[in-house]
Amino acid sequence: MTCTPNVQGICPLTRKEVFDLRREVPGWSLADGHLLRRFSLKTFQECMNFVGEIAELAEGQGHFPDIAITEQRYVEISWYSYACGGLTLNDFIMAAKINAREFSRSGMKI
Repeated sequence: MTCTPNVQGICPLTRKEVFDLRREVPGWSLADGHLLRRFSLKTFQECMNFVGEIAELAEGQGHFPDIAITEQRYVEISWYSYACGGLTLNDFIMAAKINAREFSRSGMKI
């Protein structure tokens, strides 16, 4: 699946839809209405490389996450469709794409 461009005006998913789709993206959790996952890497440079891969994927789909690097070795990715005020199918598509993507970084724990 690919992301739908320009989701402004689309209604966010219902709680039931979010609950059902959440099963399709193992490793992701819900926090404050966002779809969230924390990845553990060995070094800060590996975090930066991983963020670059996520940025490239997001650019290709036209749907962008919030990203944070914490403690020099964790990358936190959060999906939320701000234009809609909630989660949309795009957020789950991107989480699934990240789960399906093979990252060649040594020490990557997905």
